[in-house]
Amino acid sequence: MDCTDRQRPQQSGKLRRLQQFTIAIVLLATAGSPAHADNQADARRLLRISAVAQGFAEAARQQTETIISTYASIVAESTDTELPDSLKAQIAQCYEETFAWERFEPGIVAIFADNLSQEELTLLIDFFSDRSVPPPLIGNFRELIARAEAIEQLATEYIFSHSESCDARNVDLILEFLAAQGS
Repeated sequence: MDCTDRQRPQQSGKLRRLQQFTIAIVLLATAGSPAHADNQADARRLLRISAVAQGFAEAARQQTETIISTYASIVAESTDTELPDSLKAQIAQCYEETFAWERFEPGIVAIFADNLSQEELTLLIDFFSDRSVPPPLIGNFRELIARAEAIEQLATEYIFSHSESCDARNVDLILEFLAAQGS
């Protein structure tokens, strides 16, 4: 047996170990994917069942009304001029587009999926589906509720870091209107 024959079994063994290692890495990398996909699907379902989108839209609408009212009050007190409905509608449209639920839903789903286990998501889905909480899981439910504030904070930070401001645009619209009015 010459030198090249002795190297072949070693190379073959190294190649085999490399292939096994590669397969192991691929298996490990994909092993968590179905569970994460399940968490994402259940997080989406939880958001739908708990009507988070509707609550978000209502909160955004109320906040928009408050902002428009504040702008209108400032302009009225400063210039004795009332903002026209068309300008108020333009201001409202900016907030409607900026805070459209569809812009934030994927990030909120990811936050829920990353911070809640499959069991916790199922527990919440059952709760919001009016199935109540089974007595043996009441302790888990209490712990989950205790963590809700931290998850809500993550969602709030996500929304603020992924939204634009309408302030500069709105101020420009108001100043243009006032300039056209001679105020």
